[in-house]
Amino acid sequence: MRTRTTVSILTATALALAVSSAFAQERQQQQQHGARPQDRAQVERGQKDFDRDRMRQRDRASAPAQDRDRDQDRTHAPDEAGNGNQEIYGSELMSVEERNQYREQLRLAESDPEAKAKLMEQHREQMRIRAKEQGVKIDEPD
Repeated sequence: MRTRTTVSILTATALALAVSSAFAQERQQQQQHGARPQDRAQVERGQKDFDRDRMRQRDRASAPAQDRDRDQDRTHAPDEAGNGNQEIYGSELMSVEERNQYREQLRLAESDPEAKAKLMEQHREQMRIRAKEQGVKIDEPD
C-alpha cells in the first residue's frame, strides 16, 4: 500500500510538472513572437477607435458652435433663397457691402416691426432714386 501511495504521488508530481512545463513553454513562445494575431488585431482596432474619437473631439473644439450653425444654415437654405439678393428690393443696384449692411440692419430691427417697416421704406426710396439717376427700371415689390 505504501508503494501504491508513493507511485501515485510520483505520477501526480510528474503530471503536474508536465502541465506546468507546457504552460511555461507557451508563455515563452508568446514572449518571443509577441501577442497572438487576434490580440494584436483587437489592440489595433481599439487604437483606431481612440484616434478617430480624438480627431472628432479636436475638430469639435476647433470649430466654434456659431460656425457650425452658420454652415448648417447655408446647407439647409431654401432653394428660392438663391444668393440672397432676391428678397432685397433693388439689390442689382447695390454693392455687396451695401447688401450685407442692409441685411444686418434688417436683422437688428427684427424685434421691432415698426422700425423694420420704416427701414424697408427708406431703402425702397433710396433704390428708386438710385434707379432714376442711373436710368434703370426696377420692379416694384409684390
